[in-house]
Amino acid sequence: MRQKKRLRLRLVLYVVLTAGLLFVAVFGEDIAPHDPYETDFMAIDTPPNREFWLGTDNLGRCMFSRILAGAGSSLLATAAIVLATALIGTALGVAAGYWGGCVDAVIQKLLLIIQSFPGQVMSIAVAGVLGAGLRNAVLALVSIGWVTYARMSRSAVMKIRNANFIRAARLCGQSAPEIILWHVLPNIRNILLITMMTALSTTMLLLSGLSFLGLSSKPPYPEWGFMMNEGRKVLMTAPWQALAPGLAIFVTVVILNRLGDSARDYLEFMRDYNG
Repeated sequence: MRQKKRLRLRLVLYVVLTAGLLFVAVFGEDIAPHDPYETDFMAIDTPPNREFWLGTDNLGRCMFSRILAGAGSSLLATAAIVLATALIGTALGVAAGYWGGCVDAVIQKLLLIIQSFPGQVMSIAVAGVLGAGLRNAVLALVSIGWVTYARMSRSAVMKIRNANFIRAARLCGQSAPEIILWHVLPNIRNILLITMMTALSTTMLLLSGLSFLGLSSKPPYPEWGFMMNEGRKVLMTAPWQALAPGLAIFVTVVILNRLGDSARDYLEFMRDYNG
């Protein structure tokens, strides 16, 4: 019981921290102390002080305000990518695992084609072909991210598709979509949830990497990766311009990563405890 309480408290802690990140993502621009888009040529490259907590950039814009405003594009885009990849990958993986045959063969060939290219290289190539922009960066990451969910869900479904409760459902006259919805998905939801939560931090890094290369948000919209790219040009004279968004990415990735680890440990403990 003591271990269960400890795991639950750790999970609650990171859920609260993640909720705080989501609050900043939704209301960051509203709670920013300055207009994140307003230029002030009298405050160019101002170091951190009482008025500008994280200094200003090369156009005199408040870095702290721009980081708060950029949380929306970074975090919400990350959540959208994880959700889209989970839906697409799970649908294809469940179809391959449940029906098998030609359906499985076609999906397996598609998986082999996607996996034959390094994921990050392929995402850069897709984003480069589609052009710079947050929407295209999201599409690029979705195009490679679904593979993990497809492989995982296919493997999980193949283990239970001939189980007694699935056979009983077929004998009761339930259709394949009903069996998948009411019997298959509930049995793989924990592993799906863990995969989604652990993918948040990785997706955040990949999106920031595309943004750093100039393949995500376009100026003047703030995005943490692109802000780091702009800040590296003045790293020796105004280091806060690169360090501030880098710190924001670091803190966010750590929280999301620990959230995934905490959820995995708690769900695995509960499975063993109840089993």
